[in-house]
Amino acid sequence: MMRHYDCKNYINLDCEKGMCALSKNSLPIDGDTSKACSSFRQAEKCGNCKKFINPDKYGIGTCTGLEKENWAYATCGAFACPGYKAV
Repeated sequence: MMRHYDCKNYINLDCEKGMCALSKNSLPIDGDTSKACSSFRQAEKCGNCKKFINPDKYGIGTCTGLEKENWAYATCGAFACPGYKAV
């Protein structure tokens, strides 16, 4: 399910809410009202990378896209990662 916090336009404000960079509306980070809107654009996160493999039940997997393999969180932002390749 696509959620606001998975959108490129989502700005995190604190541990409970964020803001849409397009509409400037306050948005919850989770819950029933956190479903993405029609302006959704997938954010670059490790979990959305072809080089992210074998995630466990907590979303911790292995990054194979850099010089040295290492563990990574699926939710980690990858917008500036030189090894990022969108799925």
